Amino acid sequence: MMHRIAALALAVLLYGCAAMGPKELPPKPFVGTRWQVVLELPIQGQQPYFRFGDGRMEGFAGCSTVRAEYLQDSVGTRTIALRRIEVDRRVCDASVKAVENRILGVLQFVSSYSIEGDVMRMAGSGGQLTFLATPHDAALVAGVPGAPIASQPVGNLAGTRWAGVVDPGTPEGNIPRLELVAEGRLAGYTGCNLMNGSWSLREGEGRIGPLVTTKRACAGPEANIEKRLVAAFNEGRLVREGNKLVAIGKGGERFEFTPTN
Repeated sequence: MMHRIAALALAVLLYGCAAMGPKELPPKPFVGTRWQVVLELPIQGQQPYFRFGDGRMEGFAGCSTVRAEYLQDSVGTRTIALRRIEVDRRVCDASVKAVENRILGVLQFVSSYSIEGDVMRMAGSGGQLTFLATPHDAALVAGVPGAPIASQPVGNLAGTRWAGVVDPGTPEGNIPRLELVAEGRLAGYTGCNLMNGSWSLREGEGRIGPLVTTKRACAGPEANIEKRLVAAFNEGRLVREGNKLVAIGKGGERFEFTPTN
């Protein structure tokens, strides 16, 4: 009799657990999370992502860096509006540019968002975007949204020289140059001004120290190139992506270099 009662109690307990189902993951915080855009067909290289905080949005739309201001409701209805969207327009492959234009077209008219676990959705009159929460420092596998891999160690950078990756047709005189000197110093050219500073190696990553540049006034393409480079060097780090050396600033700004003599 006691065995039957115990068996019945166990059955009731198991049924109750099954009925409850698995616990849902708590939603990721909207502010401070790195939200990667989930694409039907991922693009090559870094996938688009955005971060939100202090009324500001910043991120990467697949080709260009993006900044904006946003307004949220104050009563928890999760309404949102983006304004003053600034795009650092770059020359990219037409297919990548089409993806970026679609993302920006949706963001321009978003009016609401919702978060379930690691997934966020934004919607408005321009359509809907789905995002996946990803680690801030994750390098993402092309073709697999949200799949993090370990960053490549930068290796021995001392004595190496690099040329900036800029738009095709950029005059030779506006291509940035970077030399990482063995004593932990860096020197180079921003595309407009001479620069120097310091760098160090920590846990497989290069860290960029304070950067000093000459004060020549810049205009035209070289001004934009210099702005992008300086932003990526602001409290930046250096990582490897294939044969490229990438400077990543504290706000996620990127500037790529390829080896040169």
